[in-house]
Amino acid sequence: MATYPNGKLTVATARQGGVRVLAVTLPGQAEELATRHELGSGARKRAAEGLVAASLLSAHIKGDERLTLDLQISSPPSAGVFEVNGDGTVRGRFRPPDVRDQTEQFGFISVAKSLGSRELYRGIAKIEGESIEAALQRFLRESQQTDAHVRLAVDLDADGLIEYADGIFVERLPHFPKEEFVDLVKGMDTDTKRVVDELALGLLVGGAIDHLGEATLTFACGCSRDKVSGMIRSLGADEITAMITEQAGAEVICHFCNEVTRYDAGELAALRDEAV
Repeated sequence: MATYPNGKLTVATARQGGVRVLAVTLPGQAEELATRHELGSGARKRAAEGLVAASLLSAHIKGDERLTLDLQISSPPSAGVFEVNGDGTVRGRFRPPDVRDQTEQFGFISVAKSLGSRELYRGIAKIEGESIEAALQRFLRESQQTDAHVRLAVDLDADGLIEYADGIFVERLPHFPKEEFVDLVKGMDTDTKRVVDELALGLLVGGAIDHLGEATLTFACGCSRDKVSGMIRSLGADEITAMITEQAGAEVICHFCNEVTRYDAGELAALRDEAV
């Protein structure tokens, strides 16, 4: 597997502290997800949008917390799950590998925040004949009750690889005039990629920002051979015996990273003995 550059989540304020700003750029992580799952061009774009959206919404998580964005689209039929952990690691999956590249979609977005196996929060928004960006905007307004604006920008290069996967989120804080926020949003609606690039220079639509910090984003999966072995042991001796008899081994594929963990008959017999 190729090595990909780290992504970045930037946190800042603008307009003398009246606007909260989040920006994400993670083309490397989106490309790794797409490559691991052998996605075509339409699926690459949808998966990259999902990963960027999840990363933007993850700014409040910390420690062992995890944010999960579940994307279920009925037209065209497709689904994706994207996770961001408090340590800045991201992962995701998307199926099928080939979908039409269209902006009008139907389905829903579900966003959950969890700590271990305990769910702390869940919100849902419909996708009603619109883009993922528009559905995310409504999620922020209806589920989060946030006066905010979000933009997603994903595109492929001439070779069909993800050239950029960026996102920006601005939130009006209570003391900032609404009409000034509307003008700011209008200035963001021209070119999301340009707006994200300007943030690196300390600017947002011509005004200076107060840079508060940034976090590194990397693609990493929590699966391991030890975890897979524990899962197999949990099946019980009878089920493991059937795997030995019928298949003379086992092959487990992680849904997120697509890595394969293999066991021969002897290794399965050892796990069966531990399961008794």
